[in-house]
Amino acid sequence: MIESNGNFEKAIDWLRKKGVADATSFKKTNEGFVICKINKKKTIGVLLKISCETDFVTKNSTFLKMAKILANNAIFCKSKDELLLFQIKKNLSVKEMINHHINNIIKEQIKLISFERIQSEFVGYYVHHSNKIGSIVGFYKKIKGIEAISKEIAMQIVATNPIGLEKKDIPRDVIKREKNIIINNLLFKNKSINLIKKIIIGKLNKFFNENVLLDQNLITDKKIYLKKFIKNLDLKISSYKRIS
Repeated sequence: MIESNGNFEKAIDWLRKKGVADATSFKKTNEGFVICKINKKKTIGVLLKISCETDFVTKNSTFLKMAKILANNAIFCKSKDELLLFQIKKNLSVKEMINHHINNIIKEQIKLISFERIQSEFVGYYVHHSNKIGSIVGFYKKIKGIEAISKEIAMQIVATNPIGLEKKDIPRDVIKREKNIIINNLLFKNKSINLIKKIIIGKLNKFFNENVLLDQNLITDKKIYLKKFIKNLDLKISSYKRIS
């Protein structure tokens, strides 16, 4: 199961690509590029999204080199603002380096859109080959084969885009809205109160199954819940982040 990377790629390829439009400057940055960096101990992971105007630039070697520099320095920071102010070398911050590339090299608007960070006993990651979507996932401990296991779960996160790790992580207003949608769809159906209650519970459980990471079925084996999969391995997920 862990080695079945091909199945994940097929599952992820059907995902609708999400564009990002940023109108905070005179030029729009519609193309996104996701990059990840994990420290040597694999205890800290950062996930960045950098945007530019055209897809062509995301394949440019100069842009890719700059993105790598950002990721390498991001590992020492705890927020996007801290990274932008981080001194790459004397008298040169990350923000100044980006501006230099905008004005003198790439000649396109570039923005650091998203910054996500996890620190845990072990951090794994997955960035889809399109560099449009990525995720990092933290675990409370390391076990044999943790790198392959963490990649499998990171791929699951990329493919399914869960709202939360556990049910308690789903905002109450989201659950309330979902429940109202279910009830509204049942208003004009001639069913008993008891049956309606059962339908509501069933549909909410389906919602949780799709949107709570631990309640999801593995995308490589629909018969197994992710919660049971990691429990059998004596693992616990501390947190996860996803960028698209």
